[in-house]
Amino acid sequence: MSDQLLTITPRIDEYFRKKLSKVFSDEAKRGTFSEDNVFLSYLTDDLMESSVKIAQLWKEEFVISDNQKTNDLVFIQFDKDGVEHFAFLRVALRENFTHISSDSESPIKVTQNNFPSAAQTPDEALVINRSNRNYYLIEKRIKHNGSFANYFSENLLQVQPEQSVKKSIKMVEQTAQKIAENFQQDDFAFQSKMKAAIYKNLEEEQELSPEKLADQLFDNNLTARLTFVDELKESIPEPIQVSDIDHSRQTKN
Repeated sequence: MSDQLLTITPRIDEYFRKKLSKVFSDEAKRGTFSEDNVFLSYLTDDLMESSVKIAQLWKEEFVISDNQKTNDLVFIQFDKDGVEHFAFLRVALRENFTHISSDSESPIKVTQNNFPSAAQTPDEALVINRSNRNYYLIEKRIKHNGSFANYFSENLLQVQPEQSVKKSIKMVEQTAQKIAENFQQDDFAFQSKMKAAIYKNLEEEQELSPEKLADQLFDNNLTARLTFVDELKESIPEPIQVSDIDHSRQTKN
């Protein structure tokens, strides 16, 4: 990790803007830090001081992973819609083949420690709205002694985030299909109806409510409606909100 702030060139700025856009997506888990959250207390107005402290804490947690990689930790302070945000990205570095024209005998070389494409989602990422303490999290489970753990949220952040929009919508679709099968309604017409209803809710309401969707999908069957809502109430207790993320992949038919 560098001991000084990075000079941002237009190309570097573009690269990390694209990386950050992947965090404001349907893949991110979301939540809100409590005011007394310990991790939040490490964020100060001094970006370098905060970065050094958080990098050390991350290293202490990640060191147990059975699959160690060469990583770059990137800390960014930026404004979004006039609100200050803090970002922490873990980017696993790659090997790449490079063509070196000055070496005529062996022009293709393997280079180490290359950043991945800007279009790729960061290996792990945390973005925090400094105003309301809302966060967006991309995390990967690590393997340790044969078991897997969400070390980032459970150990480093000590939070319980909501599941991602992508996972929630997949759960909604699978539950709807199962209920439809149980009531002999699962056919092509139902599939089309479900896709159209989800699209309409996400585009017009900017949210997906299991209760509203139940009324739209099973309007003639009270038992099916109640069963659908009941099966989702624990995993999706509140309507799925999408106004603050890019949910375009969920509205493509």
